[in-house]
Amino acid sequence: MRGDMGDMTPKAGMSRRTFLEGGAIAAGMAALAGAGLVSLGGCAQEESTTTEPAAEAAAAPSYEVYNADICIVGGGLAGMAAAIKAVDEGQSVILIEKSNHGFGGAAGYNWDQFINFVRDDLPWQESTDFVLNELTNQKIEKGSYEHWMGEDRNLMVRYENMGYGMLDRNRETGEIAPLLDFPTIYGIYRGFSRHQADYVTSLGIRILDQTLASDVIVQDGVCGGVMGVHVPTGTFRVVRAKATICCTGPSSWIFGWDTVAPRTINSPDNTGDLDAACFRHGVPLEGSEFIQCDLINIEPKGISCSFQGGIGADSGCCEYICDKDGNYFFKGMDYATLNKMDFTRIIAKNIAEGHGTENGGVYVDFSTPEAFGKIGETYIRNIQLWKEVFGIDVEGMKLECGLEAYERSGNPITDGELMVEGIAGLFHTRGGGFSGAQGGSSVNVAPRNGSYAVANAVKYIKDLTLPALDEAVVTAEFTRLYGLFGNTGGKRPQQVRRMIQKACYQALQPMRMTEEMDAGIAELERIRKEEIPTMTLGDTSLVYNTDWKCAIENINLLDLAEAAAKSAKFREETRGHMYRVDFPEKDDTNWLCNVRNFYNNGEITCEKADVVTV
Repeated sequence: MRGDMGDMTPKAGMSRRTFLEGGAIAAGMAALAGAGLVSLGGCAQEESTTTEPAAEAAAAPSYEVYNADICIVGGGLAGMAAAIKAVDEGQSVILIEKSNHGFGGAAGYNWDQFINFVRDDLPWQESTDFVLNELTNQKIEKGSYEHWMGEDRNLMVRYENMGYGMLDRNRETGEIAPLLDFPTIYGIYRGFSRHQADYVTSLGIRILDQTLASDVIVQDGVCGGVMGVHVPTGTFRVVRAKATICCTGPSSWIFGWDTVAPRTINSPDNTGDLDAACFRHGVPLEGSEFIQCDLINIEPKGISCSFQGGIGADSGCCEYICDKDGNYFFKGMDYATLNKMDFTRIIAKNIAEGHGTENGGVYVDFSTPEAFGKIGETYIRNIQLWKEVFGIDVEGMKLECGLEAYERSGNPITDGELMVEGIAGLFHTRGGGFSGAQGGSSVNVAPRNGSYAVANAVKYIKDLTLPALDEAVVTAEFTRLYGLFGNTGGKRPQQVRRMIQKACYQALQPMRMTEEMDAGIAELERIRKEEIPTMTLGDTSLVYNTDWKCAIENINLLDLAEAAAKSAKFREETRGHMYRVDFPEKDDTNWLCNVRNFYNNGEITCEKADVVTV
């Protein structure tokens, strides 16, 4: 049975016979029945929110259907910009967010968020900020930049009008005075992305939050929407749309928690679900080997790697970083010439050469008053917090800090208009490894790519009519997800999650050693063969079943982690944020290229790909 929620008018239910047509589908449902999950007779209540065990609640396959012109998956910075643009274009919109709306990914950060802008008085070739480099897909960058600047060149005023930032002004002239003012970018602290979320809510679009979008609907090479699970109720949802915009972020949780603290500050919801779905549909990934890092405290362990609660340094405040021998390798450097890739690579090289601390980090030296004049505003508020809560006074001490990942690359490749290769109607705001950005992002680039994707989607859907929904496509995904309840004798999903993250970090850490990479890759391949097929849920309810959610995400994380690890091993040079110990030099002769991953029945391979230029 299904309920069509597009116009809130119930549609005719799907018969059991229709649902079970096709031998493969029938076999899949029989397997679920054998596991005690699905009864092949009877019919579940529509939109059931029962707290009964899954075996009873999913007595027969049922789902909700929603309809819109444009479906946007991901309610972060790119997704909200995409939603605003779609409404401006007169389209009906559905926004899917895995978290609560306003709390997903970087959109959940407020006040401490740093907003940087590419200067609006430069041509696109000169407007590069720290995420753009020699591997950038120039077609995407040029199209996105010119689209965004054509709409409103004064980006800082645009953000201010949304209530998105608290801008400083020159007290004498009243002009905006950015805290960061470099030749190609400027920026401010105190970003309030929740105000933008409130604005999106006020537009009246349908927001389906707490919904895990697990797969795209692909029929004859055309995307007709997405499918997934509403986590609070366990209800299967189908969203039909003429165009789908994937804005799901960097899937940084492949690093996650490997000790008592995470190796990333990013959101646990950033598990790359639709990236992995595209990968399994045959779309290559690109740029998977790259990450972007900052430096955050790794001691004391109980609060380590916590961006909101931590203290550290980044490429805008790094003069007082030193190694264990007291060498200050950034002191006196012109920050305008120091990008985040150089920042990470310099630290990683020092650690790899044996100059790191006992726990594999470096120090941020707060032993002099001058150091506090250089500390980033992001960390200032935590100094007093540490005194009050933990009894730790960092003034006068050397704080041990390590590199943590806050962004990673590795996304389905797209054309110059951000449409995913091989799947018409599916657009991706981080196309082709985020335009070859080597792991980075910015609050400037994410919204303009979201807006650019929608502008191209509106052109694509003009006069477009979707074909009838192929019920077998829905049934196959339903069977895959609910079939996870049938496993027994394996490890809990959270245990498997830790295994994936630990192996991935071993292969993908900024200091990359061939032996460690081989070991990490071997472990990821073992997890695919031995752990994933037997993951066992400890909870049989459909209601807020975090075990089930974790199991679904693990399959996606493993695909992306293995692609990333193998790409890192494949690239035999030092570039971007990574320092390859066995290949310590940048090699433009052999590696001025992107690396693509291909998926074939669980086997992941790598190939070189030319950089796209204009």
